[in-house]
Amino acid sequence: MYENDKKPLYFLYIIQRSNYRFGVKWRNIKDMVMKLFGDDICSRLIDDKIINTCSNNNALEVINLRDIKYDISTDDKNDIFNKFMNYYKNEKLVTGLMKLTYVDKKISEFFINVVKENMNINNISNKDLTASTPIIMSDDFYYSGAFADYFEKDIINLKFNIEDIEPYLKKTWFIEIIMAIRDGITTSKTEKLDPDYVNGLLNLIKNDYLTEIILNIDSFLNNDRASMYINRYNYRRIEEKRLKKFYDWLAIGNDIMVGFEFVIGSILFLPYLPPVDSLHGVYLFIVGSCQLLIRPVIQITRKIHLFFLYRNR
Repeated sequence: MYENDKKPLYFLYIIQRSNYRFGVKWRNIKDMVMKLFGDDICSRLIDDKIINTCSNNNALEVINLRDIKYDISTDDKNDIFNKFMNYYKNEKLVTGLMKLTYVDKKISEFFINVVKENMNINNISNKDLTASTPIIMSDDFYYSGAFADYFEKDIINLKFNIEDIEPYLKKTWFIEIIMAIRDGITTSKTEKLDPDYVNGLLNLIKNDYLTEIILNIDSFLNNDRASMYINRYNYRRIEEKRLKKFYDWLAIGNDIMVGFEFVIGSILFLPYLPPVDSLHGVYLFIVGSCQLLIRPVIQITRKIHLFFLYRNR
């Protein structure tokens, strides 16, 4: 039992035990699995009671895990991974992700988490990315000789060219990606990001630009044009924090004044005080009501201030 299907079983179990398996259905991986292991692979696996179904809308589930020996030889693993990489050789996004992983697995994991967290939010749908990510992010694939041999020459030939990156330098999302790499990706968030950030990230991976930048990060950061845009970005961030603090304190001061005015005005309306004090209370209520309108004005002014800050810089 299973002797003829150890290779596909090993391959499917890598997907099933991956942290990136969520959302993987048979419709995502069936074509790839059939190409790697034969058109009859699904019926063979079902007959051997390795899987219950390979219907398109069903998730992958390898059953009877405790009874299954899925380990195979190093040569067999390399054979599978070579077929896997050849299957995706014309898919630029997948091969770009492989190159990025080859150069820096930690950074690759972070940015793939960004994409995965934002797929539903930004209506991103990529069958090949969903199917390939569990394999690419696995330690078995990363440390395989097949992976190293397949991309070694490609990585050596990647050259950093500022002309390729120039169109992206004016994009805020691009500088944010560079800052995440420079300052440490562990401090950056992965969820609910702007669609431009996520789609731009995918484009950088697909065209190998992100891999080129990581390989030449010092040269990139020291480039005069790149430094100019990074400095502008940093200036905006500093100004944004300063303006936020200023307007926050302004709003707090306004709220405190409103509170005092309404409390004092209410006291002046107490029946045992002379009638003239009621007039003073009315004035305070009018001023307080006006200041309630000032609060949204402060917020609008802050947004306008930030708008001109970004437009002018």
